[in-house]
Amino acid sequence: MVDIKKIKQAIITFLVLNFGLSSIFYYLMGSAGDATAAGGLYVAVFMYCPALAAIITSLIFYRSIREFGWKPGKLKYLALGYALPLIIATISYGLFWLIVPGSFTGHFPKNIILFVSVNFFATIIAGVLGEEIGWRGFLVPHLAKITSFTKLALITGIIWALWHFPLIIFANYNAGAPLWYSLPVFTVNVIGISFILAWLRLKSGSIWPAVLFHACWNLFVQNMFDPLTQQTRITRYIVGETGMLVGALVLITAFIFWMMRDKLPDNRIDASAG
Repeated sequence: MVDIKKIKQAIITFLVLNFGLSSIFYYLMGSAGDATAAGGLYVAVFMYCPALAAIITSLIFYRSIREFGWKPGKLKYLALGYALPLIIATISYGLFWLIVPGSFTGHFPKNIILFVSVNFFATIIAGVLGEEIGWRGFLVPHLAKITSFTKLALITGIIWALWHFPLIIFANYNAGAPLWYSLPVFTVNVIGISFILAWLRLKSGSIWPAVLFHACWNLFVQNMFDPLTQQTRITRYIVGETGMLVGALVLITAFIFWMMRDKLPDNRIDASAG
């Protein structure tokens, strides 16, 4: 019989370890006033704090890390994880380019093949994998055993957003918008993405669709669509990670996945939960 109390203890242990380890890098990057201090090494190591916390917790409670979803799963979910960020970015940025004349710069990466291959895998290794092992490899499937999909996606999204807050507030980890605007918009965007990634993780049984989505989002939004867009005073409010137009597309996509929650396997062991 699965011990619900043990699952809750494992979740709490993971969160304490994760935020405890992360606080070291909050201090280092906050002291420097820049999240890219030390050549971005702080950010790269910081993003592996969730993975390290998840591994330590799993070894303590289960003596195994086999439940993280290491198998790739079905190709259709991998393809969906890769394609969704491109679709969201293309629609939102495309609308912005149409609405704001002259906002499209045409500055595509010089070597697009290198960009979508080497840079893509570098993005995964440089931190995305570390985050996803923690959030979708450990936290999502654990929460799925004790609560509903809606609650687990909200909880994961809120925790994920809060984890970023010290960097945004103290280490200039934002798109240049003021905090009163960037924090709530960023939070809404992250919670929306959390619904998408939680669905992909639970439906596929694999962390890799979430890894591909996260890497594709970081690489293409930050390193292709942003350079393709003229940076004006209003740009950072409309597109990018703190853009309301991108956020609107994320929420629409999240709502579609929320509507498909009945297609997910029922992993709950507490029949009275949520």
